Amino acid sequence: MPDHSAPHLPRRRATFASLVVLTLVLAACGTSTQTSQPPATQPAASTAASQAAGGTSVTLKGLAFSVSEITIPVGKLTFVNDDSVTHVLAEGEDGKEVADPRVQKVSINGGSEGDLVFTVAGDYHITCTVHPTMNMEVKVE
Repeated sequence: MPDHSAPHLPRRRATFASLVVLTLVLAACGTSTQTSQPPATQPAASTAASQAAGGTSVTLKGLAFSVSEITIPVGKLTFVNDDSVTHVLAEGEDGKEVADPRVQKVSINGGSEGDLVFTVAGDYHITCTVHPTMNMEVKVE
């Protein structure tokens, strides 16, 4: 009786290789184990400290904003990306940009900074288009 197991060997190798590639892709996408949201508002002392240190900034870390809401004067807001992944910040919610944004979106690579410039007072919803769970509100006075 002939041995029919040999033709299945390339198929098994291809299946194994596919599983390895899938595992690597999923690992590269990463997952966040953080289940809690940042506090609803930033304490006044913390806001004052970030403004007194030479401007207003928000940190991006653990696929989250360091604050969920901030009040700033008209001007720029600096975002410091302490994550290893790129964030694309835009006016919008849940990862979706608004149709007619009042601020220009910014792409911030891991370990770097970027600014959003607010020229008109008002309330702005800011989201990360790459990570739709990242949302915050900026009140511009």
